[in-house]
Amino acid sequence: MTGAPLKYPVRHRLEALTARLMFGLLRLLPTRAVSDFGGWLGRTVGPRTRAHRIAARNMAAAMPEADAAQRDAWLVEAWDNFGRTMVEYAVLQRFDRAREDRVDVEGHERLAAVPADQPVILFCAHLANWEVIPLALTGRSKPLTIVYRAANNPLVDQMIAAARAPYTADMLAKGIAGARRIVRALMDAAHVIMVVDQKLNTGLAVPFFGRPAFTSPAVVSLAMRYGCPVFPVRTERLANGRFLVSVEAPFTFPPGDESALRAGLTQVNARLEQWIRKKPGQWLWMHRRWPD
Repeated sequence: MTGAPLKYPVRHRLEALTARLMFGLLRLLPTRAVSDFGGWLGRTVGPRTRAHRIAARNMAAAMPEADAAQRDAWLVEAWDNFGRTMVEYAVLQRFDRAREDRVDVEGHERLAAVPADQPVILFCAHLANWEVIPLALTGRSKPLTIVYRAANNPLVDQMIAAARAPYTADMLAKGIAGARRIVRALMDAAHVIMVVDQKLNTGLAVPFFGRPAFTSPAVVSLAMRYGCPVFPVRTERLANGRFLVSVEAPFTFPPGDESALRAGLTQVNARLEQWIRKKPGQWLWMHRRWPD
């Protein structure tokens, strides 16, 4: 007679245990030392992985005007940034301005000027450490409701959620159930933030760096339906362990047909491309954003 199956596979349990141990050790270190360790780890391990070939191919196709040496330098920087971002989860709450004041914010008064009964959508990209955005805006606007893609390991996902929880209004995983909760949040005049540069297998094919890329219509279609202003929010990693979060002037998307929806998504992707071109070494080039 066999016992009941484990709720989580052994692999997930081992991964989560390793992450907990690493995060526990990292929290013993100063913030800059944690970030520097992550940068070293990213630069050391990243270029030896299959994901590096994906990143190199993506960058060559997206930015052919740059020579190979420049693209190689950006890729090293991208791995450095990715490594830093991953380990900074361990000390994320230290970036609160009441503690170490490591994040400068521009344009937050634009959000403060929105009427309290007006729903708002914000969008950002996997630039610098995108996780500092909700924390940086805490106390400067309504707490943000995060729309996110759940981690493959649910135990690790719980750890990430715990790191985010103190400075968010809610966290909504993508999917059918999450979509219903997003609608409910907007009807309750929430400020909802979405990361909109991920690979999708569905959606609308919209230009991104000159090539069609499946793009979720959610940001524009929800703004059309609920009359939400849509604020682009950009993060930059600065020197000395600091960040700059910029809330830009909002887009407005009046109700329209599919051609209007496509035009709105093209506008969103163009803004993402503008940000990435400014700081190519701070974007997540390693994922398959475009169809093979």
